[in-house]
Amino acid sequence: MKSNMIIPVVYSIVIAACSKTDNDKDTTDTPGSKTGIVSGVVTDNKNLPVKDARITIEHTVWYNSYLFASSNNEGRYQVSLPQDPAGDWTAKAQLTKTAYGQTYKFDLEPDKTDAFNKAAGAVRNFKWKLSGQRPGGTGYYGAHVDLYQFGADVDMTKIKLLFTPYPGETNLIDGTTAVSFERTVEDVAGTFMVKDVPIGKYIIKAVYAGKKLLLNNRHEDDNNEESKTVVFGKNGYLGETEYNIEFYITE
Repeated sequence: MKSNMIIPVVYSIVIAACSKTDNDKDTTDTPGSKTGIVSGVVTDNKNLPVKDARITIEHTVWYNSYLFASSNNEGRYQVSLPQDPAGDWTAKAQLTKTAYGQTYKFDLEPDKTDAFNKAAGAVRNFKWKLSGQRPGGTGYYGAHVDLYQFGADVDMTKIKLLFTPYPGETNLIDGTTAVSFERTVEDVAGTFMVKDVPIGKYIIKAVYAGKKLLLNNRHEDDNNEESKTVVFGKNGYLGETEYNIEFYITE
């Protein structure tokens, strides 16, 4: 539990992108950590560097004790840890991207989640992932499609959603190639959904044996149609980096 007895000074350090010579490399060039320094590299699923990720170093005890950095053109960052407050720190990273008329904020996957201190320093690397389970089983990096039964006499968990890349949008938000796929609808705590979908722009269709199913966007005044465009956003009460789209399903 974090102490709220004292509110210390906020420590803010933004590391500007810069080139380094062979004699001036940061600790991400070596496997070990350096005293008083936390550093690392941010990459995508192709192991390419990710620029402008926001790294937050947070004290484990004192509220409002943060240090900030941004990844440079090589995906690297470095932060000097202060003498005061003493104790342990943790690191996290986020990336903001705009696409499909929406702005998205992504939590990046850390290679380690344990705390560190000034005496030992640390190397903490991050990866931008569009799908997969988050550390500790706290949800998924992908978005979800939520379905609400509206006049359809079907077993919702036997519906399959077919995803096809939207014409002209052949890449996902991270630049990787979008592909067609299908998923079975699941009952997740009373909500029927397809979860952990990489953010991109899709056309979807609901398939059920012996039935013709129609979709209707819950938040737009549109028609019941066999196929619908998917652009993920925020509908309902979602976390800061969670995205979805909601459809009524009928016959």
